[in-house]
Amino acid sequence: MSSSFNFPRPTTKADDLEDLYKAYGVDRAVVLDLPGTHETPETVREGYYGAYLSFFHSCGLIFSIPEPILEILAELGLSLTQILPNFLRYLIAFLVRAKKEGLSFGLSEFRQLVRVKRNQQNSGTFLVSPRPGRHVIEDIPYRDEKWREQFFVSKMDRASMGEFDFSRLPRRWAENIAPSGISSMSDEIRGLIGILRRDCSNWSTFDQARIRAAFAMPEGTDRTPLVGGSEDETENSQEVIATTSVQTQSSDRLTRQLVRRSSFRTSGCFGREAASYLIESWLLRRLANEAGRRRVPCPVRLVLAEKEAYAKVAVASSKVMEAFNEYVVVMEDHVVASWNDKEIERTGSEIKRLSKELEATKREGMKDAEKIEALTEECRRIHLENEPLTTQMIDQKARIAAFEDKWTSKKKEVSAEIQLQEVVANIDLLNELKNGGLTVDAELARLKEMEGDCEDLVASTTVSDWSISELDLPQVSDDSADQIGGSCLPDDYASS
Repeated sequence: MSSSFNFPRPTTKADDLEDLYKAYGVDRAVVLDLPGTHETPETVREGYYGAYLSFFHSCGLIFSIPEPILEILAELGLSLTQILPNFLRYLIAFLVRAKKEGLSFGLSEFRQLVRVKRNQQNSGTFLVSPRPGRHVIEDIPYRDEKWREQFFVSKMDRASMGEFDFSRLPRRWAENIAPSGISSMSDEIRGLIGILRRDCSNWSTFDQARIRAAFAMPEGTDRTPLVGGSEDETENSQEVIATTSVQTQSSDRLTRQLVRRSSFRTSGCFGREAASYLIESWLLRRLANEAGRRRVPCPVRLVLAEKEAYAKVAVASSKVMEAFNEYVVVMEDHVVASWNDKEIERTGSEIKRLSKELEATKREGMKDAEKIEALTEECRRIHLENEPLTTQMIDQKARIAAFEDKWTSKKKEVSAEIQLQEVVANIDLLNELKNGGLTVDAELARLKEMEGDCEDLVASTTVSDWSISELDLPQVSDDSADQIGGSCLPDDYASS
C-alpha cells in the first residue's frame, strides 16, 4: 500500500524499544517492532498500528492504551500516528482529571474545550489548541522537535489495546474531520471547566504514576454527569423513570452528583437543600430496590408519588446545580481577578523601583559625563599651552646636538695639535743632542724641573666636563614634562 504523504526516515533503534520495556514499564506481552523498509506511519502492516516514542517519553501514554483515548480517535476517524504530541497531552490530561472527578468524558466534551485543526507544517497530522476562555490545563508544550522520526509499530492485541474493538481504528489516514459545531459558552460548559480546574492542573504534575493510577480506576464506579442538568435533561429524567431499574440508576447518579457538589465550597442553604434531596432520592432508591427484590409491583399510588417526588428532586437539583455552577464561575473569576490585581500591584511596585534606579543611574551617568567633558577640556588646554614649550624643546635639542658635535671636534683638534707640538719638540731635542749642543744629564734635569711646573699649571687651569646644565635653557616643571609626555600630546610630538 503506497503512502499519499511525505514522511522522514525513521531513526528508531532496537535499544529505544528495549528502553520502553525497561524504563517505561511496558509489559513484555506487548509486541513492539521497528518499521519495515517501506513502512510509514500511514501504511502500517496488517495487524499492527503505529506510534511514536515521544508519546511515551513526554506525553505519558501507557500500554495497554486506555480505551477512552482509542474511543475518541475512532469517533474522529483519526489514526494514532495522525495526532501530534500536543493533541495527546491535552487528551490524556482531560481524561485523568475527569477520572479523578468521576466525570463521563468523551468526544463531545473534548471538542467543547479544544479546537482540533490540521497541522500546516506536517500535512495529514492534527493538533489542538484551547478554545478562548476554556483553558483547563496549563503549560502544555505546543510543539515538539523531530518526533516524527521516532516511529515504531505495535501489534493489535489485548496486551496493547485491551478490550477495544481493533476494527474501529482506521487503516488509512483521514484528510479531514467533521466540524464540531460548538455553541457558545453555556452553564454546562462553565460547570465542566470549573470542576476540571479544582485540582492541580499544570502539565508538569501529570507524571506516569498519576496517569496509570487514573486509568486503573474501575469503570462505572464513579461516573457522574458533566454538570448540573439543563431543562432538557430534566424532562428526559422524568421520561426515563418508567421502570424500576432506570429509577434506581437515575437516583444513584443524582445522589453521587449531589454528594460531590455539596462537598465543595457551597453556602449553607445549598448544603441543606442537597441533604434533603439526598434523603428523598435514598428513599426512592430503597423503595425501588425493595420492589425489585420481592418481585412485586409497587402500588399505583406509591409509583405516582415516587414519580412526583423524583420530578421535584430533579427540578430542584437542576436549579441547585445551575446556582452552584454560577457560584463556581463567579468564585473562580474572583480568585483570578484578585490574583491579577495582586500581580499588577507587584508589577507596578517593581516598575516604580526600577524607574527610580534608572533615574539614579541616569543622574550618575550625567555627572560622570560632565567630569569626562571637564577633563577633556583641561587636557585640550594643557595641550595648547604646551605646544610652544614643545617647539622650544625641539629647537634647544637641535642646538645642543650641534654644540656636542663642535665640542667633540674641538677636543680632537686640541689633541692633534698637542701631539704635533710634542713630535716637533722631540725632533729638536734629538738634533741638539746629535750636534753636541746638549748633554743627556743636563737635558734630563731640565725636563724634570719643567715637569713640576707643568703639573702646577694643569692643576690651576682644570675645567669640568662639558654639560647641558651649564647652558642657559628655559626651565620646564616636572608636571609640565609629564603632561607633555602624556596622552594629550599628538603622536608625532610624543615620538619626537
